[in-house]
Amino acid sequence: MNNIRKLALAIASAVSVSAVPAVYAAGDETLEEVNVTVSPLEQSADAVAAPVSVLSGDKLRNAASSTLGQTLKSQLGVADASFGGGVGLPVIRGQSANRVKVLNDNLDSADASNTSSDHAATIEPLLAKRIDILRGPATLRYGSGAIGGVVNVTDGRIPSEQPEQLEGAVEMRHDTSNNQNAEVFRLSNGLGEHLAWYVDGVYRENGDTQIPGKALDREALQDSGSNFNTDGHVANTNARAKSGSGGISWISDSGYLGLSVNHLANNYGIPPGAEPGAPADAAPDPVRIDMQQTRYDVKGEHRFDGDYWDKLLFRLGYTDYQHVELEDGNPGTRFTNNTWESRVELTHGGDTWRGAYGLQLSNKDFAALGEEAFVPPSVTQSAGAFVMKERDWDQWHLDLGGRLEHVSVDPNNGDAQDFGLTSASGAVQYFLGDHQHLSLGLASAERAPVQEELFADGVHVAEGRYLLGNRGLSKENSVNLELGYHHHNEDASGWHAAKLSASVYYNHIGDYIYARDTGMNDPESGLGIFNYTNRDAHFYGAEASLEIPLRDALRLTLFGDSVRAAFDDRIPGQSRDVPRLPPLRFGFALGGDYDQWNWNLRTTRATAQDRPGAFDTPTDGYTRVDLTAQYDLPVGDNNATVFVNANNLLDDEIRNSTSLLRNYAPDAGRSIEAGVRFIF
Repeated sequence: MNNIRKLALAIASAVSVSAVPAVYAAGDETLEEVNVTVSPLEQSADAVAAPVSVLSGDKLRNAASSTLGQTLKSQLGVADASFGGGVGLPVIRGQSANRVKVLNDNLDSADASNTSSDHAATIEPLLAKRIDILRGPATLRYGSGAIGGVVNVTDGRIPSEQPEQLEGAVEMRHDTSNNQNAEVFRLSNGLGEHLAWYVDGVYRENGDTQIPGKALDREALQDSGSNFNTDGHVANTNARAKSGSGGISWISDSGYLGLSVNHLANNYGIPPGAEPGAPADAAPDPVRIDMQQTRYDVKGEHRFDGDYWDKLLFRLGYTDYQHVELEDGNPGTRFTNNTWESRVELTHGGDTWRGAYGLQLSNKDFAALGEEAFVPPSVTQSAGAFVMKERDWDQWHLDLGGRLEHVSVDPNNGDAQDFGLTSASGAVQYFLGDHQHLSLGLASAERAPVQEELFADGVHVAEGRYLLGNRGLSKENSVNLELGYHHHNEDASGWHAAKLSASVYYNHIGDYIYARDTGMNDPESGLGIFNYTNRDAHFYGAEASLEIPLRDALRLTLFGDSVRAAFDDRIPGQSRDVPRLPPLRFGFALGGDYDQWNWNLRTTRATAQDRPGAFDTPTDGYTRVDLTAQYDLPVGDNNATVFVNANNLLDDEIRNSTSLLRNYAPDAGRSIEAGVRFIF
């Protein structure tokens, strides 16, 4: 009964405006003003039955952080699976890693972040132009890895329109939470009548994360067998990253064709404590990740003149990724991932049905080499074809789709594993008026196991676990049901301009794959053995938001979200709870939006996560208060924006229940982030 009351409280108090980060005024939501990139049919977020959030402009700039998880952690239904200051991956409705697809302009980021929780994503949020978040299955367009959701980051490296003049932006910021300095720039312009170019770059460097209190809690000290701890900071969390891109396009009245190159380098530390063999009273040898990635992209679009076919979209990407794990400065295990991916989509209109047909091909050559490599080299190939259809009649809107996919995972030490996957979805919206509608969606999706789930066999030092794969794993099959309501009237005033968005969902995943804690230890390393296994599970939750306009440009937003998950069967002596779920969150934001400046005060209450899963430890609740303000200064015909963000004002100890390092590395304490941004 207590859990029912908590869920009811989450719905009643509502969840933060999905397009607005934690540090930004609720009144800046622009979901209806842009088409979402997760649909090939150029639909606005309001027209997509699945819940979609869009971050762009100043909202994205102020929310952007050094990791993707930190950037999105205050979004509707999204949490951060942090692994120290250098790693933060998005958790969508309790699902992450191989169930959440992280995309760079609709193609896979193609790094090693899904292989291990200590591997950072190669997405640089400070260079993003917009981020679309789709909560719930998106396998129809993006395949097996999108069974839990999609994060699509658009950076504009390949121009699709001809700039009329030189355009650009420069930004500098400093964050006291880790003494970080970051500088960002972007430039674009036209060359003649048909050519356009683009360049960007970012450099950021930070020290150790400052925290309120000790880094390792009582459980961590007991598990590690070490007396070493730090007070006021998390050791070995300093980092240095740089990234640069260049792109060029040929643009005509009927479309464009362009290419881009990006190179990223990232060197970051892993917090001590989880690895075995740490000295009793001294800091263990520091472990760092030295990451390099070069990415090549080709992108094109052709628009047809006829009445039926709309356009043909083409994308091709090649990624050369590697990182080396440095132990006390010495090279250790090396991970490489060379990936090809292509996507072709053809859209059409019509008097009754609109639709899209798509083909997706990928080839991933992955290897881990060294004494501590726990996954054998393997090649993963996939081929998928999909169709999406939509139509309107009277007050109704209908979406239908289906996908067929084949995935092959071929290791160098055994036979290939082949999986045939089928996905289908349907959603209907009923418009009660011009500005409100109900939606009901049903999706069936399948996911193939990946190389570490199938073939892992060895010690994973950074996670402090012995991972054991299972070549007999079955594919996952998800059935997701979602009911939603949305009201949004930009033209109204007073109470009629209130924005309400709410949804409840239930997701049953047959043969859910997870690393089960066996309760036994590896005799050689002394680490716990985690065996990948299939086990039926169900997820359910609620998300809602209510934004209320007040007098004198003030806005109040009430918010809250909740997700619960449990395995269908029971293992004697073990909890049925799925591990590492985010807690119930709720709170309010009060903000003002004026001619040259705006401000926002946001308070979030996260309850204790007392259902951590078998052999895991619970996390305490926390209250987080953030305040942000920005002021626009006229500079000629343009503006310079000065911004200040005060984060975690209560200096509360925040340990993320979604993180494997929750007992070793809490979030940053009270801090100030300030900077200046100039756009021309």
